[in-house]
Amino acid sequence: MLTTRARRTIGMLLLLAVTAAATWLITGVILREPADEQPVAGREPGAPAVSIRESVVRHSQGGQPSWRLNIDEIQITGGGQAVAAAGLREGLVYDEGKPVVRISAGEATYNTGDKSFEVTGGVRVVSHRGAIITTAKVQWLPATQTLHCPGEVTMRGEGITLRTESLDMIVPQDLVRAPGRVQLRTGDGQLTGRELTYHLDTGAYTLRSIQAVFTVESAREELERLR
Repeated sequence: MLTTRARRTIGMLLLLAVTAAATWLITGVILREPADEQPVAGREPGAPAVSIRESVVRHSQGGQPSWRLNIDEIQITGGGQAVAAAGLREGLVYDEGKPVVRISAGEATYNTGDKSFEVTGGVRVVSHRGAIITTAKVQWLPATQTLHCPGEVTMRGEGITLRTESLDMIVPQDLVRAPGRVQLRTGDGQLTGRELTYHLDTGAYTLRSIQAVFTVESAREELERLR
């Protein structure tokens, strides 16, 4: 039989051993360095971090929708600053809560920082006023609510067809501006000039430095009017 003193000594030794073991375990957990993050298996360097099929990217301002992209697949790149969309089914631009412009294109890229977007590949822009724009690339500039076409553009409206380099559609004003050289064809003939301003709601336009080529019928009517 162990004496009371011996039992106390053994109990204290066991307590010290348990305390030492617990201290070693806690210290190991705290001081252990995290393992390096391993790349996701099967993902190439630079590949999209996230890919989502059949999704919608939209932006609202002041409680009302500003624009919306209906897409087949989105790809979020590293950092999440740029969202690329493959297979743009439809893009909508709103004014006062109503869709006023429809866009179709091959691809779209949305910038999460300034809420702008760019569409490329057989772009077709249709205004609710009936004007149709075809071009290779269109950029949405949220600060001015403008669709900017930086390259060759063809626009068809009621009774007119125009071709130019660089064109802006200012959505809230139903206004189209083209600062460079413009070829404008109407039923009466063809006009060539610069600095076009075209009102989508009324069809009225102004053009500077005009050179005109009239059809035979319209020229005859003009001569009869001047006699």
